Amino acid sequence: MYPRLGIDIGGTGISAVVLDGAGIVRGRASVPTPAEHGGDAMVAACLQVATDAAGQSGLAPAAAGVGAAGIIDANGVVLAASDSFTGWEGYALGQKLREALAMPVQVGNDVAAFVLGEQQFGAGRGIENFFGIALGTGVGGGLVLNSLLHTGEHGAAAEIGHIPGFGKRHCTCGRVGHLETIAAGRSISARYAEETGNMHSTKAVAALAREGDEVAAALFERAGAGVARAALMISGILDISALVVGGGVASAWDLLLPAMESTLRASPPISGNPISILRSELGADAVAIGASRFISRHA
Repeated sequence: MYPRLGIDIGGTGISAVVLDGAGIVRGRASVPTPAEHGGDAMVAACLQVATDAAGQSGLAPAAAGVGAAGIIDANGVVLAASDSFTGWEGYALGQKLREALAMPVQVGNDVAAFVLGEQQFGAGRGIENFFGIALGTGVGGGLVLNSLLHTGEHGAAAEIGHIPGFGKRHCTCGRVGHLETIAAGRSISARYAEETGNMHSTKAVAALAREGDEVAAALFERAGAGVARAALMISGILDISALVVGGGVASAWDLLLPAMESTLRASPPISGNPISILRSELGADAVAIGASRFISRHA
């Protein structure tokens, strides 16, 4: 396999990795996401991290895979996205990236990329059927069935962050009660500000929870319980017993896991087979590494 580039376009950061022919990361770079400046600014940021990562690696990638937030069609057009990004919906991301990077580019959903990365190199190795949930700026999901990524009829399979039944708050997509309203990083931060009058990052709210702040601890408990309930829905429909959880919010694993486990103990799957909760092994590189696999899947 030739050297290739993987790019992760997230709600707060854009990162890139360069992998050698053996799939080993040789270079990486990241910049803040210019989400409010539109698609062209996002492409310029992708070019910057791609150039920096390639320079660090000493390799010349021959193709790029890109994981982007939102529903992406086969041509790399963003069909739907949250309000985190300005001018994102309808943007011809694939075409613009091919022009900017001057190489073949395959674009897909960022959480689908996360799942592909974990399947080959991380917590999903050797598991034929599993569901992945990424808790980042938003909440996304990805599904592997019979060892293959399942994207659905319209590329929107496994959009677990946007299923209702998790309260009455409005989601960034404009609808009500989605999982994202309690389990996304920005939601945890916003809820803490609402309840205390103090605005903090999700990481800071996690630190407060560990120091005994009851409001902060309750928010992570609610998020963990919500993720477990989502896993039970998935298990009830697809009879899947493995869940891989990643994303920036998962860095507060010590706060999320007890709530996830207690919820699953209280309401076990009807099959009687317990759900295994697995933490992402690739960390911040998961989406970019997985996105590099988009290339071979569409070659």
